[in-house]
Amino acid sequence: MSERADATGGGFWGDVDESAALQRYRTLVSTIDDGLYQLDAEGNFVAVNDIIVETTGFARDDLLGEHVSLVLDDDDLERIEREIREELSTDRDAAGVFEVSIETADGRRVPIELRVSPLIEDGTFRGTVGVARDVSDRKQRQARIETTRGSYETLTSVLDEADVGVFVLDESFDVAWADETAGEYFGFDRDAAIGRDKRELIEEEIRDRVADGDAFADTVLATYDDNSYDERFDCHVTPGPDREERWLEHRSRPIESGRYAGGRVELYYDVTDDHRRAEQLRRLNEAVGEWLEESSRAAVAERALDHLRDILGMTLNGIYLYDADAAALRPASWTEATERLLGDLPTFEPNEGIAWRVFESGEPAFYADVGAAPDAYDPDTPIGSEMVLPIGDHGVAFISSEKRDAFDEGDQMIARVVASSLEATFDRFRHERRLERERDLTDRILDTIPVGGLVLDADGEVTRINDRAAEIFDVDDPESFSLQDRRIYDEEGRRLAADEYPSVRALETGESVSDRVLQVERPDSNRRWLSINAVPIADERGEIDRIVTAGEDITELKERQRVLESELSEVFGRISDAFYALDEEGRFTHVNDRAADLLEVTEDELLGERLEDVFPGTAETQLTRERLDAAMERQEPINLEHYSERLGFWIEATLYPSESGVSVYFRDVTERREYRRKLEESNERLEQFAYAVSHDLQEPLRMVSSYLKLLEDRYGDELGDDGREFVEFAVDGAERMTAMIDGLLEYSRVTTRGDPLEPIDLERVVDDVLADLQFRIEDHDAEITVEDLPRVEGDADQLRQVFQNLLDNAIEYSGDEPPRIRVDAERNGDMWTVSVADEGIGIDPDDTDRIFEVFERLHTREEHEGTGIGLALCKRIVERHDGELWVESEPDEGTTFSFTLPAVDGTSDDR
Repeated sequence: MSERADATGGGFWGDVDESAALQRYRTLVSTIDDGLYQLDAEGNFVAVNDIIVETTGFARDDLLGEHVSLVLDDDDLERIEREIREELSTDRDAAGVFEVSIETADGRRVPIELRVSPLIEDGTFRGTVGVARDVSDRKQRQARIETTRGSYETLTSVLDEADVGVFVLDESFDVAWADETAGEYFGFDRDAAIGRDKRELIEEEIRDRVADGDAFADTVLATYDDNSYDERFDCHVTPGPDREERWLEHRSRPIESGRYAGGRVELYYDVTDDHRRAEQLRRLNEAVGEWLEESSRAAVAERALDHLRDILGMTLNGIYLYDADAAALRPASWTEATERLLGDLPTFEPNEGIAWRVFESGEPAFYADVGAAPDAYDPDTPIGSEMVLPIGDHGVAFISSEKRDAFDEGDQMIARVVASSLEATFDRFRHERRLERERDLTDRILDTIPVGGLVLDADGEVTRINDRAAEIFDVDDPESFSLQDRRIYDEEGRRLAADEYPSVRALETGESVSDRVLQVERPDSNRRWLSINAVPIADERGEIDRIVTAGEDITELKERQRVLESELSEVFGRISDAFYALDEEGRFTHVNDRAADLLEVTEDELLGERLEDVFPGTAETQLTRERLDAAMERQEPINLEHYSERLGFWIEATLYPSESGVSVYFRDVTERREYRRKLEESNERLEQFAYAVSHDLQEPLRMVSSYLKLLEDRYGDELGDDGREFVEFAVDGAERMTAMIDGLLEYSRVTTRGDPLEPIDLERVVDDVLADLQFRIEDHDAEITVEDLPRVEGDADQLRQVFQNLLDNAIEYSGDEPPRIRVDAERNGDMWTVSVADEGIGIDPDDTDRIFEVFERLHTREEHEGTGIGLALCKRIVERHDGELWVESEPDEGTTFSFTLPAVDGTSDDR
């Protein structure tokens, strides 16, 4: 049996049988922390231990039978196979060691040290066994060592070249290393300092080179006594033959690891420029305080240039201010050096030079070479470099130098601060002037307004009182006046506590108090009525610091109101109709005696009470409430008629709304309704009588007409001209009598024989009438214009008669010119007003009432035909519709007949 890796016998384990040796091999495999595997001759996995499974991330079954290329790169696999071939060819008996990386199941790369041994049985290559060790930690340590070595070499090189002074102290606080900059800053030999005790170096050399050296030494040496914290402070190195004056920032911290663990590193940064800028800013801040003491922008500009020269060492400066009247930037202030170099400074018009661009854009401009700037005002300027900064909407500031590249970022920062400080100062001037104007305006307003005005501070003290308020409150010494000096009462006469005053309420709540009616008692015990408004005024922080109170003297108004209420009560008492008034909440505010009698409730029981509380839970109250609400909503009068079960009589009421409530006039109409009922019965009987009379009268008239025509036909030649004329007069009279009887009968039937009122379209009614009058319209060349007409509640047949009569009259009485007639309608509350206007001969105003009487005529039959009953019939029809008919006319100026008809369902527009 070979002595290579396939030997499992007792040579390694001594005198034990193969079974025991195999069991020991298994124990050994399970004990080893490295990965173990076996490949067959083709390179496929035959066995793997748990470490291999864990390292590769593959399951054991996923590895067994798979080629080793599953985890190894081709290059690494070729290198291992080549080494094994060389080993077999030279019969070497040593395992090969390889640095490789394997690819895990999730795609990661893991560095591995691989020891590989071939398996030989009977001289034949059977595969390999190997040990795989994860060397990730070792690789990382090596990388860190290399990186640290390189970083150290780089760091020391950089620090030697940087402007940072560095001390590296070991655990004994000896100087293990220092850079050249540290020696330059403190004025000592850097090479001589290395190896010295840093305590000794401070005491012997550094302490005396630092302002307040004792404090410096105490602070630094304390870090050596307790090397557990970071330290940071500024120190001032004084000038000397071997060093410059400068400010340094000390930063130090303990070294916690590495070669100098337990020691300390100290860094010194040159912050001289920062301290210089800070000192400049401090002095500039003081300068701004002086600017605010000036009284004009020009004076501030002068002072600012002085400070730029004294504090910042900038001598070529100028400030331009915007002239709104001229729309130009004008020089306001400049230094003597600027005037010597440039002479008279120019004025910049719109779009001229750098100045205008900076002013218009609000963006500063910094030039290292002004002459090369594309928008330079003068390319040949002796100015080398320049900073131009906007001062808000006030102007621009120039800070210049004859040298190019004269200003660094720190200079630009200081220049921005100067410009923004100037802008803030100028804004404050403008704001103060505006406040002063507002104060003057406020004082003038307070002194001229006809109401009393007071201004109180947050403590309730009066800081301003105008003459009118002093008069109202009867104040002799306004300077010492306080509201608590006067007693104040509400409308009911209750005295107010101090915290109930409107000004105090406004101060505490932050909300305005409006139209509070109060009484103030003056020193002579007389009271004045005031309407008070108090408004809180907040400061810039949003906190209330003032209360403005206005008090209008309404004493006379209250007195007039009292008198009017007395007179109104007397008037209400004399009104024959019952009357009561309700406010917006439905409470009784006025009740006359007649209303109290009809409602069977006393005035005292009604005043101040709500309608629903006095008459609760009845349908009658509900109906009244609904009509009251409707009147208030529409702000139009509403009529109401109903039978009161509670009172036992019919009530007719009219509701008149206003913004503050409703006035209700009502009466007992039971007798009138009974009278109307009897009248209707009488009319019905009269109509029956009229019908019978007309029938009885028409029969003889027809007989007379018939015999007269017969007489004319048979004996016309014998009668002669006079006889025939007499017969014609008799026939014409009989026919006119028949027409008059028919008209009278129709007049009597208007209220009894008409159709029920229902919604109808007036436009259709008028169209029908125009069709009936077509030939008459054409014969007279009439022009009739009909505007949009509404839907109304009416009897279509009767309204057709109305329009036919009115239009026929308009054509008949048109005069010599062709008739021009217009029909239109206008809404008025619950009624529509319909008008028929012509341009005819007109009517004398004294005759306008006669024309509506039965059989009344203004013209002879020879002038105009007709029975004289048409307009009386129209009036009766309109009255049946609860409307009115009237006429407006002047002779030769045309006539307008107007009549009202009820709108459909009371809606706002029924067109």
